[in-house]
Amino acid sequence: MTRPRIVITGIGVLLSLGRTVEEFGDALFAGRSCIGPITGFEVADKRYTLGGELTDFDIEAEMPDADTKRMFRYSQYSLVAASRAITDAKLDSAELNRDRIGTSFSTAAAGLSEAVETDAKRYFSRGDRGISPVLWAEYTPSACTTHVAIHFGLRGPCGTMSAGCVSGVDSIAWGVQQIRSGHADAMVVGGADAMFTPFMWSALYRSGILAPVPDDGGSIPRPFSYDHNGIALVEGGSALVLESETHARVRGARIYGELSGIGSVEEARPLTNLDPSGHAYAVTMQRVMADAGVPPTAIDWVCAHGTGYPGADCAESRGIETALGAHAFRIPVSSVRGAIGQSFASGGGFQVAAACMALARQKVPATLNFSRPDEGCRLDYVPNIPRTARLRRTLICAAGVGGTHSGLMVEVYDR
Repeated sequence: MTRPRIVITGIGVLLSLGRTVEEFGDALFAGRSCIGPITGFEVADKRYTLGGELTDFDIEAEMPDADTKRMFRYSQYSLVAASRAITDAKLDSAELNRDRIGTSFSTAAAGLSEAVETDAKRYFSRGDRGISPVLWAEYTPSACTTHVAIHFGLRGPCGTMSAGCVSGVDSIAWGVQQIRSGHADAMVVGGADAMFTPFMWSALYRSGILAPVPDDGGSIPRPFSYDHNGIALVEGGSALVLESETHARVRGARIYGELSGIGSVEEARPLTNLDPSGHAYAVTMQRVMADAGVPPTAIDWVCAHGTGYPGADCAESRGIETALGAHAFRIPVSSVRGAIGQSFASGGGFQVAAACMALARQKVPATLNFSRPDEGCRLDYVPNIPRTARLRRTLICAAGVGGTHSGLMVEVYDR
């Protein structure tokens, strides 16, 4: 039995680089970044004051008809991103069978950040009476998915993913599997995180993964560059509408591209001990290519994870070389993280949005803040200036804490 082809018919982005996917693409190819000074709270350590804060978000203005008062921000971000994707795909028709439309959202931190700042503080000052009676429902990772499903009446398969930085890619892959298996005709998938609170910000810079403010006055992050020294945290949400080709064509949907391959690998090493050889990156990419049924020479651009964290950047570069062989040196390998930072669960959706814009415009986004390659980073990283190129297939890479690796293949849709 031939498996159904999966197409992307809607994209919703929520970050400071644009309200629509076209605005997002314009900003990306203009070389703009969403990284700037943190203003929403006082940062204790002044070495870490740069990030991608979402300062103009107003859930009541975005969705005045939604019951959002008790939602944590990550659920609000998911709901708004989903709304934008559904509107973009014109999937809001009352005639659609919502028993066949599913939901899969993801989050890395869920409601931890806000729960510490609100209910935990009230608990330690007032005891159990300080805890909201709906905390248990709003705090858990599944809240973001169920809020989307409930608000839009989506009664198909429902799942939540939480695996750090790969969460967004995993929720997309799970959506692909539901359509391939015949359990759904369409899936609304995505991810969101809201970590901009004093507690979570402190936890992240204490972990050593955040990039400090550079001495040279430039911006962060600096993927693959010799002076990369950490990630730039960003908050926001992303969402996609995935459909079987048949379902999309019957209803006359616009198609951004085809999602033709998925893959995932776990290193099974100590939690923060990334394998410097890049073997897991390579195996993940090989599985994605095998799932898509294409050889390495069919890849035109690698949309790398490239967060600016030194060990991970170098391991990813080695993995790309292993997976693609000599072809790795013939194609562009760039990271959009210089523009969008590291947004954890929403990052996968942002990468797919970037891939769709790149395929439509036949242009490769640049790796911003790049000076010269670090030792061990030997590929063409498209430094600082976007590049016109012939693009048909994009390989998307993602990696997360704990050694989890996931990937996707996005390609031009041909009928």
